[in-house]
Amino acid sequence: MNERSFTPPEGAGGRPAMLASAVKVFAERGFHGASMRQLAAQAGVTQSNFYNYFPGKADILLAILREAIAAQMALTQQAIDEAGDDVVDRFRAGITAFVRYYVDNPEVSLVATSELRYLEGDQRREVVAERDREQQIFASLVSEGAASGVFQTPHPHEATLAVLTLCSGVTVWFRPGGELGPQEVAQQYARFALSLVEVRA
Repeated sequence: MNERSFTPPEGAGGRPAMLASAVKVFAERGFHGASMRQLAAQAGVTQSNFYNYFPGKADILLAILREAIAAQMALTQQAIDEAGDDVVDRFRAGITAFVRYYVDNPEVSLVATSELRYLEGDQRREVVAERDREQQIFASLVSEGAASGVFQTPHPHEATLAVLTLCSGVTVWFRPGGELGPQEVAQQYARFALSLVEVRA
């Protein structure tokens, strides 16, 4: 896995390069700390060229969040679908893939988890709806496991929220080159998540 959604091919220009550059600026400066001038300079284009693709900063942030959520959800669902019938295996695989996206895409993930607050109106509602769909993937697994007695949590909804909050927290501290590699971190978080849903011994 890699930052394929936001790393354009070598020599590429246009929208992919602009989004990749915007991710770097937003990750370093935050949404409010970044100007269109800085975004354009990072991408190596003029401000007017940037405005041809994106009317404003919020539109850039929305595009980043759309692509990040879609990529993370696709990887997560694929892992679940390939894990077989056992709900524990599917939950573990889903969490592993979900966290792996975060650690493989640290700048994108930091922006996606910290800058949503700056979207308003329909833009914010769109992203929240997509995140609700992402949450439902795990809510369904936790409900299935609880109904069968494999997961013993008496609070499936709250447990799902706790799991997702736990997973998003990896964006705060993970940096490439640390003591734990990406897959080790993802598998560790899957173990933490299984503890939260109280897997039957």
